[in-house]
Amino acid sequence: MDFKQIEAFINVAKFRSFSKAAEAIYLSQPTISAHIASLEQELNMTLFDRHGKDVRLTKAGSLFLEYALNLINIRNTAISTLSEFDSKISGTLSIASSTTPCRFILPSIVKSFYDIYPEVHFSIKEDSTRNVIEQVILGDADIGMVGEIITDSRLSYTKIDDDRLVLISNTLDLSKNVKLKDIMKLPFISREKGSATRNVFEHALKSKGYSADKLEVFAEVSSLEAVLQFVKSGLGVSIVSELACNDYISTGLIKMHNIEDLDIIRDIYVVTHIKRTLSPTAKAFYDYITSQKESIK
Repeated sequence: MDFKQIEAFINVAKFRSFSKAAEAIYLSQPTISAHIASLEQELNMTLFDRHGKDVRLTKAGSLFLEYALNLINIRNTAISTLSEFDSKISGTLSIASSTTPCRFILPSIVKSFYDIYPEVHFSIKEDSTRNVIEQVILGDADIGMVGEIITDSRLSYTKIDDDRLVLISNTLDLSKNVKLKDIMKLPFISREKGSATRNVFEHALKSKGYSADKLEVFAEVSSLEAVLQFVKSGLGVSIVSELACNDYISTGLIKMHNIEDLDIIRDIYVVTHIKRTLSPTAKAFYDYITSQKESIK
């Protein structure tokens, strides 16, 4: 068993495709297939079920994936620890972030960090919280930023900010107090499953004895911008980050309401893999963002 076989296995599991795995690690598909065949022969078990182009992990494959990821992480940590790093902070920093921190917190942090380290380049991907977590686990992102903790023993979370969730509309009278029971009767614009905003709101509803299933969901949309546009058009109400709707509020495009019997404050976290040594650039960014947490707004 060698690392090339393990990397081939991880990438086939990730992409569920031999051809996409080959493309990702710059090998030919026959080479990928040969690596997997050798690995299966050595382990004396089938790691993937193959049905045409559909490739899925077997139960044995799912069990081995955890060990494979740990082996790669240990290798990378060893290389990182034993190598002599250039003390200059430079190169590409990969960050995955959920919507709210990506759009309303991260830009100012990146700008001030870049002012200090102008030779750093950034690869930033906005995604759902669950996908951000997956990228950090798989090593596709050096650092993640999320608005919800998804418990995993491989991850470390550090709070850097907090964020208030508010009700937005384009129809309600601001002079009226908005109560939770009133929201349950209104057409509601919901974020997609996996959204931290949606998860936090649904947990808050449950804590007050309400079920999210009782919401009058008019539409489920896959982006914050879509939520704001639907609400602006008068198609319903929604719950969003206060940071996210400030521009719309200030220009009068939508209205913001406090919920009389529900105050939702969520934390914003930076997340890293505890078994992966950060590069000097990623470590510098992590130290910077965590040291600045009291002043981030």
